[in-house]
Amino acid sequence: MIKLVAFDWNGTLFADTKAIFESDNAAFKVINLKPVSFSTFQKYFDVPVKKYFLALGVPEEIIDKKAPQITQAFHSAYEPRVDKVRTRAYAKSLLKRLSENKVESVIFSNHILEQIKRQLKRLRIEKYFIDVIANSHIETVLNGRNKKEKLDNYIKEKNILPTEVLVIGDTLEEIDIAKELGCKSAAITQGNCSTQRLKAAQPDYLINSLKEVISLVR
Repeated sequence: MIKLVAFDWNGTLFADTKAIFESDNAAFKVINLKPVSFSTFQKYFDVPVKKYFLALGVPEEIIDKKAPQITQAFHSAYEPRVDKVRTRAYAKSLLKRLSENKVESVIFSNHILEQIKRQLKRLRIEKYFIDVIANSHIETVLNGRNKKEKLDNYIKEKNILPTEVLVIGDTLEEIDIAKELGCKSAAITQGNCSTQRLKAAQPDYLINSLKEVISLVR
């Protein structure tokens, strides 16, 4: 029985995939990299984001040297774009249903804690989450990958069995985390990774809509 649903934020609950794609392309100017197509973005996007840049052929020493400028360029492009972004379809109805059925929800993300909280308040869905597990500094996003450790610690602190946790995300990272921790995984399409990549990673469930989650936690 699922007692906790751990949602990724970007591209999963928050429909900001287009904003991320456009902002990454904007950040490429810092390293003189030409913008890529959306299909290329979904084919190579990875976490930490440094892996995405490496996959596009950017030398590691350039990424490390320009990391502060890349991060600043991304967020300067991203933040103005997302203040009009909504949640994914059926997100609010799903969160309400989970709450009614005493299934707790958390967000675990590589994004910035305060920025997530600001959007949760704007979207009026903060009441559905018992916690938000995220980063405190923007510098962590490019090179960091600590979602697994944070979720692992959280599950242990709450005395929840990994088999009672459903991890939902739109990238390979969430699938890997779920497997490593012993949780169930649901990969949602139309986010930052292509459907082909998600399917190849073999999540427990491959879903096209958050509406499908209800049947997974019954």
